[in-house]
Amino acid sequence: MSKSDPLSIAAKVLHEPQVATGGFSGETFAGTWFREPAFVRLYLRKPSQAVLDLAVMRRLSGQVPLPKILAAEPRGVGGLPPHIVTREVEGKRADQLLDRGLPLPASNALGRQCARLVTRLREVRAEGHGPWADADLRTSQWPPSQADLIAWYEHLEAGLAAAGLGRRSTPGLRAAVAAAAQRLAMGPPRPASLVHGDLNGKNLIVDPNTGRLRGVLDWEFSHGGEWTEDVGNLLRAADHGAGSGEVGAASWSAFRRGLVDALHTGIYEDGTVSTATLGGLDDDWLQRAADLDVFALLELSARPERGAAAPAPVVVARTALRSLAAVRGRR
Repeated sequence: MSKSDPLSIAAKVLHEPQVATGGFSGETFAGTWFREPAFVRLYLRKPSQAVLDLAVMRRLSGQVPLPKILAAEPRGVGGLPPHIVTREVEGKRADQLLDRGLPLPASNALGRQCARLVTRLREVRAEGHGPWADADLRTSQWPPSQADLIAWYEHLEAGLAAAGLGRRSTPGLRAAVAAAAQRLAMGPPRPASLVHGDLNGKNLIVDPNTGRLRGVLDWEFSHGGEWTEDVGNLLRAADHGAGSGEVGAASWSAFRRGLVDALHTGIYEDGTVSTATLGGLDDDWLQRAADLDVFALLELSARPERGAAAPAPVVVARTALRSLAAVRGRR
């Protein structure tokens, strides 16, 4: 094994490290830190991200459930790359529990907790929409390719075509993307807040007995944006799980009801959004969440993984885009 191999590097930080399950970066490892179960995230491909992740976690400390930071070297030390060591959070991944049929009351309670999580993040204001520019969490501009959905679609078009989502194979997709882009462009500018950017079951650690949310992981995709981005991410998994016909379908449905009901109640009771602002449509924020999630659907679908080698999130995204295209094509 090479000394520059990520596992060898992790062994200089943790005792008996193993590649962490559930992640896709290949840079997160589980082991022990002075006899304490822990994880280390190495920042090999993008060293500058460590400073930003640490700043986000410190900003949210005490506001959302986070793993305890045991050690952090965001700029690297002693020949090691930048890394952050966190204590293992007791519990199970939310997606796995829901897939296995988490009891319906616990599933519903988890959805409501995720609504509170989104609400707390919405209260952390950002100066603008865009990626973090520095450890003070100032924002910079998105590149032109991410300025709107049409630009993003055109930027990813070659990858989408290779995945069977090109203009010939899926003729309604571009029209569906254009319709979503048009809806997003309507109305006044929305205030920017801290968005997790990858808020789904694999990054939520839950008590398997009660459904209590114990930890929110992996903040590397966080940025300044609209709170409904995180809602769209959560609903994507919930809709897929609820419609799967598998043993966890009812649990995912209960989770979705808890999430949507709690958000709806919070929005209208605290006066954050009025029916006038929503144009008289109670579910307008749900539509906006779905439209914003198309950014993630396009990126996931354009990844090079094919067939059986494609991770589940990629398969789910491609299925969702085909459904969007089919609905548009029938109009």
